[in-house]
Amino acid sequence: CFATLIIMLVGDTYTLINYVSFINYLCYGVTIMGLIVLRWKKPKIFRPIKVNLLIPITYLAFWAFLLIFSLYSDPIVCGVGLIIVLTGVPVFFLGVYWRNKPKCVNRLIESMTCWGQKLCFVVYPQCGSAEEE
Repeated sequence: CFATLIIMLVGDTYTLINYVSFINYLCYGVTIMGLIVLRWKKPKIFRPIKVNLLIPITYLAFWAFLLIFSLYSDPIVCGVGLIIVLTGVPVFFLGVYWRNKPKCVNRLIESMTCWGQKLCFVVYPQCGSAEEE
């Protein structure tokens, strides 16, 4: 939320679109790479849809060209986009990776989640953990 507020202060809609489009295509490419890695490392797991590997490899070739060209043509926007993505790393370590959090941190995260759900009307809020029920 803090990064979003800072980005909103930029005021230039086209710059914001460039940030988001770079991040979006970066995530698409990483997802396709994950598909290829899983097909190579775990070929026997169930997949509801299985495509020929030539399709994602071809996509990655074009993706790499476009991403490198974007980095070359507008490195500032791409750099800011990468910084925006990297703001999620501390959130991951605090929220997911850190397993033995104090109860006050867990309560804070649960209350922020419940508040965000109520604010955005995304799901019916279930304040309190499922373990308590």
